[in-house]
Amino acid sequence: MTFNKKLLAGLVAFAAASTSAQAVTVAANDGWTLGVSGSVNQFLTFTDVDGGDNVSEVRNGLLPAFLSFDMTAPTMNGLDIAAHISISPSTNGQSYAGSLEQREAYFTVAGSFGQVLAGKAIGLYGSHNILTDQTLFGVGYGTTGNLQTTLGGINLGYDYANWRSQIKWTSNDMNGFKIAFAAVDPNTGTSLGGNSDQDNLRFEGDLSYAGAFDGGSYTGWLSAMHQSNEGTIEDNKAWTVGGTLVVGGFEAMAQYSDSEQGDFGTAASLNTTTGVITGPVAAVANAVSEYDQFIVQAGYRFAGTTLVSAQYSEREDDIAGGTNLEDEKWTIGVYHDVNANLKLVAEYTNVEMDNDDSETDIISLGGFVFF
Repeated sequence: MTFNKKLLAGLVAFAAASTSAQAVTVAANDGWTLGVSGSVNQFLTFTDVDGGDNVSEVRNGLLPAFLSFDMTAPTMNGLDIAAHISISPSTNGQSYAGSLEQREAYFTVAGSFGQVLAGKAIGLYGSHNILTDQTLFGVGYGTTGNLQTTLGGINLGYDYANWRSQIKWTSNDMNGFKIAFAAVDPNTGTSLGGNSDQDNLRFEGDLSYAGAFDGGSYTGWLSAMHQSNEGTIEDNKAWTVGGTLVVGGFEAMAQYSDSEQGDFGTAASLNTTTGVITGPVAAVANAVSEYDQFIVQAGYRFAGTTLVSAQYSEREDDIAGGTNLEDEKWTIGVYHDVNANLKLVAEYTNVEMDNDDSETDIISLGGFVFF
């Protein structure tokens, strides 16, 4: 695999001199290609917590920045082979405090059997949910605290798909239908079950459909996951169903998620939190917590470039021990594509949380540059 060095040097010089961002694709002499692309986003956010302090930030939105490298081989013996690696810097973190994430590193092999992906990529369960959320290219909630990114609608509308080490098979298109299955490392983090080592793999599955008609299109999905947990009375399991509809300039999305997890019990002990024994702590039995979430979203895209959209999401928690919580979120946003390289965003989000009886208002102004 030998790349044309003169072509590469010329493209790099052109990109450096250009006043507009350009994706770079380099072709090798033997048919391989190398593509470089990415995005950077930045927002002004103003957070007003009822009864608390106001917070102003200059920060990332739900997404960090991305710098992506894609290698593609020429088709050989009916196989299409490719690899993808990206790094994800945050503009919000301090430069010495781990503000650089590595979210993706995988290869794919595709043929008449479908596609096999091996490596680290977005999880199968929950991926449709976050990728259809209007706040993906915005902020949503989860400002303050100097986190790497905000939360968008994560855990207040749907479970986080996360970036997971996996081996995934996806079928070829079957008249609009696709099925996919993934064996996932259980120690890659999840809102269900934490990061502890496990004896059993996590398994995820997905059935999706995409169709089109004159003047519109639609999609639907049904996804699920299962993770056996040692030491609890219930395995972690979750499922989600949802769909999108586009008719002319009108765009809508709805989704629902249901999650259960087994909670580890604790033995009776003495309270030594402060270093002083103050009394006994009662044993807590293993139990099960359940979380239900949904989002409804609708908007209109004017002239194909400006989306004005609103969404409502809600989460109900039936937590082990008898605690029941209900949180809700509203987001109204304007997402304007100036051109293929520049997107401007304005959002307003209101969040009401049961656990601390708080209400938060968030105003966000910013945008993306894509290259």
